[in-house]
Amino acid sequence: MPDSAPAPAVAKAPATGTRPALPAPLLAAARRIADTHHAEHGTPITAAQLAASMGIALPVATAALAQL
Repeated sequence: MPDSAPAPAVAKAPATGTRPALPAPLLAAARRIADTHHAEHGTPITAAQLAASMGIALPVATAALAQL
């Protein structure tokens, strides 16, 4: 006979929890650089520009901008 018990519920991670949190000092530096860039150029910094300015990988810069 098949088991008639309902399948256990699977908890899903919240959408905001899918990105790993970056260290606070990295985010603070990214925010400072992004703010300075905007003040000097009048446009938001791109992930590529942030990556080059900070010497970090593009995916890390992209994640930092997403968290700012």
